[in-house]
Amino acid sequence: MQGTGPDLATIEAVIDEMTARWRRLHRARDWRAIFAKTYLTTTEQILAATRRPGVFANPAWIVEIDCRFAQRYFDAFDRFEAGAPCPLPWRAAFDAAVRKQTFILQDVLLGMNAHINYDLPHSLDETVPRRLGPAEMEPYRLDNAAMNRVLAESVGVVQAALADHYDAVLHLLNAGLGRRDEGFATRLVEAWRARAWGTFLVMRTTDATSEVHGLIEQSAADNAVLLLEVQRHFPSLHWPNRAFRAVVGRLGRRVG
Repeated sequence: MQGTGPDLATIEAVIDEMTARWRRLHRARDWRAIFAKTYLTTTEQILAATRRPGVFANPAWIVEIDCRFAQRYFDAFDRFEAGAPCPLPWRAAFDAAVRKQTFILQDVLLGMNAHINYDLPHSLDETVPRRLGPAEMEPYRLDNAAMNRVLAESVGVVQAALADHYDAVLHLLNAGLGRRDEGFATRLVEAWRARAWGTFLVMRTTDATSEVHGLIEQSAADNAVLLLEVQRHFPSLHWPNRAFRAVVGRLGRRVG
């Protein structure tokens, strides 16, 4: 995907860009603000982790892949806004949010699906050096696994941020379920990221043909279709959810 967004080289710069974009969406009561806030809060946690000794074996690579990863999200968003070709899983996520067809959890999961299952294999392919032997590849695999732990530690922080800005019911849900909901999110992210790593390895062994790229995009798009099936099975929840989010949006518009 040819880049259209800002060219960023540090996680601090990524956070500044994410903050500006989230604030614009939040003030406009655009439902795409949900994933924007999710991603911003997660990236703030990643930045903190890069500053702690021993978390990552190669913090410079973590910075590089974090910037490339974010760049793909910005590019997809800007393409969608411009009416230009946009990756199918991102188009599904953005279009559903713009049409106000989603629940908050769907906004989060649709963005995660597009970013992890579609963007992450490409970001790994762009940043992990080529022609590495198994021993040389191992530090990258270990740092990718270390990122899973950082993300697991971030789930509660992200949930609290979304509850504070968009749905206080999430605080009640967290109190009722304890860490079970966080455990589900952690396992889902780990499973998707493991698949993304495997997809990246397939890309390397097959020289990333156009057919492989197409299969990666279609697989993530198929996931998005499944995530959107909730509306079909629970249609009675759609309009109450939409009305509730409209009220929350008016109350929270000044925040940020």
